[in-house]
Amino acid sequence: MKWGTRIGRIQITIKGTPRAHWYYYIRREGAHSWKAGRYWLGGEVDYRDKVFSTSAQARAYCEAKDREAVIIEGMRA
Repeated sequence: MKWGTRIGRIQITIKGTPRAHWYYYIRREGAHSWKAGRYWLGGEVDYRDKVFSTSAQARAYCEAKDREAVIIEGMRA
């Protein structure tokens, strides 16, 4: 999955690189924490209880969730 350049407090994936959702994002929350989320059903949805200390951890979490979602969809088919 490829990530675009961070603009201010948010960074999103480059269109077409995630396989499960339209895009994923990470957002800086406060001075030392990051939130992660995905675009789903017409809006941005945060992963609720997840707060990361680095942007790399937040990006890795999104990438893992994308892989999991693809596997789940494959099992449903």
